[in-house]
Amino acid sequence: MVSTLHFSRRSLIKGIAAAPLAMPAILGRARAADPIRIGISGPMTGQFAQNGQWMKNGVAIAVKQVNDKGGIKGRMIEVRIADDLGPNPTAAANAVTKLATQDEVVALVGPHYTPGILPNLPLLAKYKIPCLTGATGPVVTQQGSPWVFRVRLNDAIGADLLVKYVTEDLQWKKIGLGYVNTAFGQSGIGVVKASLSKRGGEPALVQAHTDATKDYTSQILAFQQAGVDGIIVWTDDQPAGLIAKQSKTLGVKFGIAGNTAFSQPIFLGLAGEGADGCMAIGEFVKDNPDERVQNWKRLYSATHPGDEPELYATVYHDAAKLIIAAMERADAITGEGIQQALTAIRDFPGIVTRYGWTGNGDMTHSGIITKVAGGKPEIVKAISS
Repeated sequence: MVSTLHFSRRSLIKGIAAAPLAMPAILGRARAADPIRIGISGPMTGQFAQNGQWMKNGVAIAVKQVNDKGGIKGRMIEVRIADDLGPNPTAAANAVTKLATQDEVVALVGPHYTPGILPNLPLLAKYKIPCLTGATGPVVTQQGSPWVFRVRLNDAIGADLLVKYVTEDLQWKKIGLGYVNTAFGQSGIGVVKASLSKRGGEPALVQAHTDATKDYTSQILAFQQAGVDGIIVWTDDQPAGLIAKQSKTLGVKFGIAGNTAFSQPIFLGLAGEGADGCMAIGEFVKDNPDERVQNWKRLYSATHPGDEPELYATVYHDAAKLIIAAMERADAITGEGIQQALTAIRDFPGIVTRYGWTGNGDMTHSGIITKVAGGKPEIVKAISS
């Protein structure tokens, strides 16, 4: 039997009148259950795509951990990704604009590269989105942006400590300099020059290259002709690997030191035997016996069988954890709320280091000097600012 519902005119009017009052509550519950979107701006195609994949891997593990526990205040985290092609200012600006306007993210991981983050500083302010970046160029946090949070060691500190190490510990007297001709390479090598100068030295020879350079024979031989004890190079992973490999092939005897690139998997793979003896200022090696690092190594390898974590996966896992911690503490899960919560973070236990915000946006204050032996980077000295 089908029953028929009867409404009086009065009850129908009351129901219609009450509907607008109920709608905000219904919409409020719907919004509370909506996913929280965070974005990754990273190189997903092209020369630097492997680094972007590692970024995704590290963030994904952090997000899964929190979502498996019910999310943030009952809301799941959703990751949106945009391809910024690495150190490409135009592509990076397009990627961040897409994440902000189309995906409506409340926080960003990346862009990673100094040339990629710089054009985005006004966009981050415009859209009020905090960005956690591994870009190490000093210029990144010299702009005074409250929306940038650097999760790696500032080259203004790291480059100076590397110069101190090679001049005092290794007693290099005659030093050549090389750099990739981007904002990252220029700012890093600028710190190296200043550090040499304050120690009473000047570079024997300075040479620039691009990420597209494949043959470094003439530059390597020029360093040899200048009679250098060693060279300090500020560049990306691929050029670092080619410089080390070709130096080995040419049989030159000078030492090689540089930024973190000289300890990374892409560098090690390209350099082959030429990697041995190369030194780097950095923050992470997977064979560090620290318990946090080894627990992370096991977790990462269980998630990605046959693979082990490196710097990009690790530092951006930490970056995602920092965003999650800020969301949990924020009064409102908005870009502004997360930004304010990030500025209150002190001594946060990550895998790479213990993070703490300082007024210029730097959150990392320690690092390591490594030397490659038998194809693996080993820690030779721990340093802090």
